[in-house]
Amino acid sequence: MNKKALLQGMTQPEERLLFAKVLDQAAFSDKRHTYAFTDFLDAAKSGRFLEKLQHETDMQVLAFGGTEDAERRMLGFAPSYLSFTEEDFPIAALRVTKNQKFGQKDLNHRDYLGSILGLGIDRSKVGDILVSEKETVCFVEKEIASYIMTNLERVSKTPVTVEEIPLRAVEVQRNLETHRMTVASLRLDAVAGGALHVSRGNMQGLIAGEKANVNWNTITNPSFLLKEGDVVSVRGYGRFRVLEIGGRTKKDRIGLEIGLYV
Repeated sequence: MNKKALLQGMTQPEERLLFAKVLDQAAFSDKRHTYAFTDFLDAAKSGRFLEKLQHETDMQVLAFGGTEDAERRMLGFAPSYLSFTEEDFPIAALRVTKNQKFGQKDLNHRDYLGSILGLGIDRSKVGDILVSEKETVCFVEKEIASYIMTNLERVSKTPVTVEEIPLRAVEVQRNLETHRMTVASLRLDAVAGGALHVSRGNMQGLIAGEKANVNWNTITNPSFLLKEGDVVSVRGYGRFRVLEIGGRTKKDRIGLEIGLYV
């Protein structure tokens, strides 16, 4: 693996430095003949790095964040001869249960994240946080799980209890608001514009500006065609999944059912 050649396509200094650290983990895995993992990366970077590495190395490269549709994910590396699955990732699921009698009734993602980072934990060690009314699941790097369980006593002003649960036992799902809509075509700019209430012209500018991701890969072509199951996110505007593609209406438009992540 030629690290220098792989870094050539990275023009932004911050992204270049981050990708260099990712390549260091790949090199460690190759040299030591073992697994190696990055910290959590955002959807855009994990998708871009994953695509680049899968084309440029013979090693196994996986991305996983605790659930199938996790937005923040680690990249993992393993030699081709080792068995390598999502179960090998050093990710812990922490269930945070709030006291229903005391404190705030409505806690949001920012409240949970702020309280965890307030323990002196770096953002890169924390993955997705799935908030629901009764309990919340936080995905974190396994090495800091016990520290959080011991020290996280409140979220905002609300007393909480924290316990680790198996990843397969995670039942908290991202809330999806389903909507039906019609579009002229399955182009990314048309569907994303309609789903997120952004004009098609503005959406084309966002896509060209590398603000749009499909299945965690950055897409810069507004005519990219979507299919059922695709997860689309546009930075600063939201994220949705294409649930169902229907037939054409009398006005020759395509019926869609989408799920907006809320």
